[in-house]
Amino acid sequence: MYIILIVVFLVGVLAKFADLAGDDGLKTRKLFSYSAGAIYGFLAAWILVSEYFLAPVVLGTVVAVLLSRKIDTIPHATGVASMMLFLGFWGFPPINLILLVVFALATIFDEIGNGMADRKKIKGKTGKIFSYMIISDLAALLVSYLTGAWIILLGVLVFDAGYLLTEKAGKGAKAVSKHCGKK
Repeated sequence: MYIILIVVFLVGVLAKFADLAGDDGLKTRKLFSYSAGAIYGFLAAWILVSEYFLAPVVLGTVVAVLLSRKIDTIPHATGVASMMLFLGFWGFPPINLILLVVFALATIFDEIGNGMADRKKIKGKTGKIFSYMIISDLAALLVSYLTGAWIILLGVLVFDAGYLLTEKAGKGAKAVSKHCGKK
């Protein structure tokens, strides 16, 4: 279980790094951001074939971001392509369709709420809550409670930890590079 959680954490780190490089202006070589996408795609495929209960979470999230048109940079497109390539090699795992739909819908609602918070259409504490994309976390808690598969909640929280820590580090790196560029 520890190995899978470490891999989930790395997917969170690499997905946010690809996000920072592709969307948020983090200055890095394209090779690094494309490699981050390819590696997180490989790792996501490995999670899909290795952990039955995390497979619908991962695939539901990918389906949701595709439907929400959030795969809009080359690093993320590389991640999805890499995931599909490795699933082609390893075979597509069995997926619980009910959980796939639950996590796809939760992620879509998270994306909508986060977008509204980013555009300041939702303000205050509610906007802050939606900026953390908490609906998927609540879905993971509920599904884990109902099924007894606590790996689902742990996986979502560990992914979030990697993603949020990388976001914080990325903001710090951008601030330092901005400050160093001033004369």
